[in-house]
Amino acid sequence: MEKRKIIIDGEVVSASVIAFDKDGTLFQAEPFWLALNDERKKHFMAIAGEEYGHEWDHMMGVNGNKVDHHGLLAIAGEQEEQIAIAALLYKSTKIPWIACVTQAKKLLNKSNQELDIQSSFQPYDDAVALMRSLKQAGYVVGIVTSDQHARTIECLKLIGMEKEMDFVVTPADVQNGKPAPDMLKKVCRNFTIPSEELLVIGDSIVDSLMARAAGCKSVAVHSHESMRQALLDSSNYVIERLSEISVKWE
Repeated sequence: MEKRKIIIDGEVVSASVIAFDKDGTLFQAEPFWLALNDERKKHFMAIAGEEYGHEWDHMMGVNGNKVDHHGLLAIAGEQEEQIAIAALLYKSTKIPWIACVTQAKKLLNKSNQELDIQSSFQPYDDAVALMRSLKQAGYVVGIVTSDQHARTIECLKLIGMEKEMDFVVTPADVQNGKPAPDMLKKVCRNFTIPSEELLVIGDSIVDSLMARAAGCKSVAVHSHESMRQALLDSSNYVIERLSEISVKWE
């Protein structure tokens, strides 16, 4: 009887469930981040004034067409973003804090609704091939993301994978988002597997820290050498592209 194996950087890795991060792993991060930042900044400046646009970018970690991969826009979940936006609104407008929090929530909701998903999300060429090869080999495959569930499904539709995923877990499904282990623990419970049988594939330190906290294996994938170096200490495997992961039969 043939036996399936996942090969990463020439090493056989034992796993039965594979959890992919979405942004930066399956889809290119920068186009999404920049499009989302522009949409949110537009609504923020409508409240605070255009003169505060530079402060917005500085807070989010955006400099022109470059995004700080360790910054607020790249790493934070929406709850954290809401508080940061409310704080900047309070600083720039001096309206009451509770009103700032409410405005921040409305700003996030409106920008999420108005974001053009088709132009903002650009899939990596090797993402679909890897996911389909894992599915064909009988692995349980799904998404663990800091993004919203509805937008995640719309993104999966872009690559024709929305019906092939075995699970989609977002911060709304758990008490704590990344880098807390809650989302991965939920996956382990749902599929009744030990944590060491769950392999996490992501592009940021929060993915690796989440995996470590849950007792799972992690693969960090990033095209930038400096980022790969930064991920070495927190990840079990560090690779440049998804095509370095393969499924083989013996």
